[in-house]
Amino acid sequence: MEKINQRDKQTLHFLKWIRQYSGWWYLICTPEDEHMNAEMMKMLVKRLAKEQLYELIFVLLMVHRKAKFMEHIFDYLLLELVIQNLRGEVKTENQIFEEIVSLLE
Repeated sequence: MEKINQRDKQTLHFLKWIRQYSGWWYLICTPEDEHMNAEMMKMLVKRLAKEQLYELIFVLLMVHRKAKFMEHIFDYLLLELVIQNLRGEVKTENQIFEEIVSLLE
């Protein structure tokens, strides 16, 4: 039997996560869902970061980018990333996601 490569392992992890958390997967993919709010977004970002499902965080943020509670987050993050880049600073994925969570509070 052929060994499973790293990408296949990630895909399996992703699909198992969807199976286990199908309700959250629905929220991630459904814009303007009545259950999505800043608290839910914060919880999902934390959970996805813990599971290292970074691509899903991007999907989550993009699907809900027009939500009222998200309007200032992208502007702030863009400015922060440009400022940090000009200073020669680099943030890890987890630091960026922690910043998103703090902006949702």
